[in-house]
Order: sequence, then C-alpha cells, then structure tokens
Amino acid sequence: MRRLLVRTWAAAFGGLLSPSELREVSRRWHGVAALAEQTRDKGCCSAVAVSASGRLLGLVTCGRSGARAAFLNRLYVRPGRQGGGLGERLLAAAWRAWPEARSMRLEVLKDNDRAIAFYRRHGFRVAGRRSMRLEGKAVPLAVMEASRPGRRSS
Repeated sequence: MRRLLVRTWAAAFGGLLSPSELREVSRRWHGVAALAEQTRDKGCCSAVAVSASGRLLGLVTCGRSGARAAFLNRLYVRPGRQGGGLGERLLAAAWRAWPEARSMRLEVLKDNDRAIAFYRRHGFRVAGRRSMRLEGKAVPLAVMEASRPGRRSS
C-alpha cells in the first residue's frame, strides 16, 4: 500500500516539490506508522482494489466532515490501471462507507486536470479554491463537492 501511495502521490506532486521534499512528506504521510494509525481511526474508512494475483491496484480513504457529509481523503489508482473504471468503483465504495452522508467534499491539486475531469464526471463541482502549505510552499487546491448520487442537491 505504501509503495502505491508513494508512487501515485509523487506523480501528482512531482512538479511542485523537489525529490528530497517528496521523500520527506511521503515519509510523514505514507509511513507505516501513519497508515497504521489511519486503519485504527474509527472515523476513517478505507477500501482497496486488488488483482487476482493479489497486487494492489488502487485504494480510497474517506472520513466524516460533519453529521451529513463525507470527506474524500485520497483516491489513488495504479497509473497503468487508470481509465478502466477502477476509480469509479473505489469512489462508490467511499459513498457506501458513509450511508448517512448527503454530500462529499475533496481537495485536489488545482492543475490536476485529469483528476478534476474524473471527479466532474462523477458529479463533483469546484466549490472553491484554497492553498495548503507543504514544505514551506503554497500548493493551490481546488475544493470540490458533490451530492450523493441519486440525490438532488438542496
């Protein structure tokens, strides 16, 4: 799992951070201790997709964002498997994890056109913008949100 996270995360953030910065942030965010803590967190749900041979192909983690909203923490699919419906199935698993959620929010790199297009195809819209500090650098994000599929937005 850690290798998939490091690989896909580095592909997304590689243009923003140096290799040493990528390693440091990934150590903190994707280290064994951090991942173990997330699996123990009752407010965080995870789902994985594996091949018939047991190879990890993708994963999703999500949590609550208030009483009636979910927050998509991460959705990663192995680069060679993107575009085949796996991301859609993982996103559906995130919705199933929080049946009471009426909406879902997420943050994505502002210039990650492929990810933004994926989320738009699945009902998300850009609701705002913000920046996060990462290794002392401002990283621009698009904040996206969607109503639960099959539910009208209020």
